Amino acid sequence: MKRIRKTYDAAFKKQAVELAKERTNKSELARELGIRATLSYKWCKEAQEFGEDMSEVLSYL
Repeated sequence: MKRIRKTYDAAFKKQAVELAKERTNKSELARELGIRATLSYKWCKEAQEFGEDMSEVLSYL
């Protein structure tokens, strides 16, 4: 059976990144948001690399 790939909008990704900045345990946050921890780390890394212009980057991820 094929897995269905979920897509998340830029607003959700930005909110997840902002919440991750406030917390120390990103894995726990990912569970609360219903996403994989690796996805949370990826979004945070991309946001850190691109700084203030992260909304454009997060919309493509």
